[in-house]
Amino acid sequence: MTDTKFADLKNKAAELDHELKHQAAEAKLEGEKKLHELKRAAETRHAQDKAAAAEKVDDLKAKAESAKAAAHEKLDHLKAEASQKLDEAKLKAAELKQDATEKFDELKVQATEKLDELKKKASETLSKLKKDDQA
Repeated sequence: MTDTKFADLKNKAAELDHELKHQAAEAKLEGEKKLHELKRAAETRHAQDKAAAAEKVDDLKAKAESAKAAAHEKLDHLKAEASQKLDEAKLKAAELKQDATEKFDELKVQATEKLDELKKKASETLSKLKKDDQA
């Protein structure tokens, strides 16, 4: 081989080496670019997922507060109903007590009248027996 041919081959090898290095640099740059795009897409997706999760948490909190308020309202309503029924029961008990007192007083009067009547009959019978014994 001649020196020129060798020099041509050497130059050709150098050009190929330079071209290969250039293509490798471009491939590296393209890979870094893709990696950066993937990172950005992952960050964007993560931010979207985080926002969606936060929105769901807020929605659940709002629903929980609403349910708590509804339960508290229902409890207050039931307490008011129970209080009203208790007042009605107390009133009815007072009425029944008054009725019982009146009936008891009536029975006492009737018993007293009956007892007086029996005493009078017993006294009359005793007087009659005494008259019969004296006669």
